[in-house]
Amino acid sequence: MNTIHGRQVTCLLLVILSGWSLTMSAANGRDGWLILVLACLCSLLFTALCCLPAERMPTVRWFDLPYTVLGNGCSMVYLILLSALAFWSLCIAVCSSVIFLRTVSNGEWPVWLLAAAVLICAACTAQNGIQKLALWAEPVIWVVIVSLLVSLLLSWRQLDWTQLFPVLEHGWSGVPFRVYLLLSVPFGEVFYAAAVLGSNAGTQVRTGLLRACVLAGILLCLLYIRNICLLGVQGANMVLYPSYTAASVLEFGESFQRGEVLISGSLIVCAVARIALILEFLSGSIQAATGKASRRQTIWLSAVLAGIVCVLFAGSNQAFADAQELYQIVFLPVVLTAAIILFAGVWRKGKQ
Repeated sequence: MNTIHGRQVTCLLLVILSGWSLTMSAANGRDGWLILVLACLCSLLFTALCCLPAERMPTVRWFDLPYTVLGNGCSMVYLILLSALAFWSLCIAVCSSVIFLRTVSNGEWPVWLLAAAVLICAACTAQNGIQKLALWAEPVIWVVIVSLLVSLLLSWRQLDWTQLFPVLEHGWSGVPFRVYLLLSVPFGEVFYAAAVLGSNAGTQVRTGLLRACVLAGILLCLLYIRNICLLGVQGANMVLYPSYTAASVLEFGESFQRGEVLISGSLIVCAVARIALILEFLSGSIQAATGKASRRQTIWLSAVLAGIVCVLFAGSNQAFADAQELYQIVFLPVVLTAAIILFAGVWRKGKQ
């Protein structure tokens, strides 16, 4: 089996988490950067928990662990529930990308065409396997980081730092729930990465994932602060995509007029990587649950079904915002419970 080293793990997850800046709202106001910091710190414990089962049984593929420690009946229910959750994640990720593309293109492109383009790219990436996706992420992350850092540097002279104060104007009320939402998404989706990468025995998966969470937390905080200081709290809350809008109002002479193009292209690549990772997890869980499904067929069938859902439900930005908040509320308890159950089973098995 080809293994993936820690640097590639970091690049892969960092590409995926960086894509959150594409649709990151300013709903948390001046406190948003602090909420991100707290969510990032909490994600380190969650990431370590997700990695423990595969570390304790490194010779067993992650998707085979439930059958090894839970028994046939329980493991099938376990994997089916995770497959349903992963399909929900897939639909949310696809709709998020398509709504963004449709919004910034002023509705010139139909939803079905945008969904098809995104899903074909993601499915082609996923069917090549996690090793190829990790190799692909290494050079891509530099494109993403450079474009985001250039965007930050170009906006430096226009920032109004007074927009950050006062912090915690309303005290700590509501902070735990807002931290919970960001811990759930984007950081909670590290569960998928830990599961897919857990099959690579002998790699430094946990170290790579932890490093990526920290770097992503720093990057997202910087972008959030930039958005608030450049657009103001009210201005950032009035637009759907503050990061895109902030890049579009940069002033850097006649030679640099379309700053939003600098970041939007690279972050769409991040969205494709996120969808590919979810497809990889979904195909693995369905294969393990059924024992018969073809990996290639599962990936493409899941992509087609997600595309149909996207075409049916990607028409309203407000409806999608409500659906994404519900997803954030539900996602973390499910994957946290799944990680605890699997770790408890592995730990008990090791004691026998």
